[in-house]
Amino acid sequence: YTDTEVIFLYVIKLKSLIIYLIVFAVAVSGTVLFGSALAEEEPKADEGTVRVPILMYHAICESPTKAGKFVITKKAFEDDLKYLKKAGYNTISFSELINFVENNASLPENPIMLTFDDGYYNNYCYAYPLLKEYNAKATISIIGKYTDLYSEISEENPNYSHITWEQAREMCDSGLVEIQNHSYNSHTMDKGRNGTKKKQGESIAAYTEYIYSDIGKLQEEVNINLGYTPTVFAYPFGSVSEASYDILKEMGFKATLSCAEIINEIHMGNSEDLYMLGRFLRTNKRSAESILKK
Repeated sequence: YTDTEVIFLYVIKLKSLIIYLIVFAVAVSGTVLFGSALAEEEPKADEGTVRVPILMYHAICESPTKAGKFVITKKAFEDDLKYLKKAGYNTISFSELINFVENNASLPENPIMLTFDDGYYNNYCYAYPLLKEYNAKATISIIGKYTDLYSEISEENPNYSHITWEQAREMCDSGLVEIQNHSYNSHTMDKGRNGTKKKQGESIAAYTEYIYSDIGKLQEEVNINLGYTPTVFAYPFGSVSEASYDILKEMGFKATLSCAEIINEIHMGNSEDLYMLGRFLRTNKRSAESILKK
């Protein structure tokens, strides 16, 4: 080749290299941007992992004038159920979640859990009919003393009564509701103890005896009245002592519920993921939609 021809060939190769680099840069940047958009739109969990938000309810009322931090209207609850269905969420039970962890069982897409604390009668007369209408599952964690009391006096007042064993049995038989443990008589702060929290200076032996006598009593009553033993414990007031962890496991609890507002990441085969599950409090001022979108 002449000097002119060599220079010409080098120029052609240089142009080809520049074009290649430009095309590569555009392709990479496009992939990054497109991939980022997908990640923001629908984050994917690893295989064998699910992200499960849990909503925490308490009481349901009819009149908006009675709504508050722990009370929402029947209409508001129905609006939540409508949103969940429209947005593609699928309500699951704790039995299903535990089965996922322990036995690699499948779960529906976009799983979510609905929990009710305290076991008010309005859960039965207002929430339960809506659960049936929308085919939604929920967990009600009861206070044993009050279920016993209202089973005896049969006073059905949506403002303050609690569900009876008969009503609990009816809801369980539907396959839509699980009854779980919220203590027998420890939903109080007037006995020198904050819920089921360990007292300052209390020995482990004394604390263990207390846990078995109170929480264990409700375990026995649920077994007698409903035919199974609860596997989930919801801490009253969200007051937690680390000393309770091993005791509750020894009692057979496979999951515990806190009040920390986090989305739970659950892995197949990792039973520890089921303890201290976080929940989002549904108040009268923030809907399920606003909680989940945030």
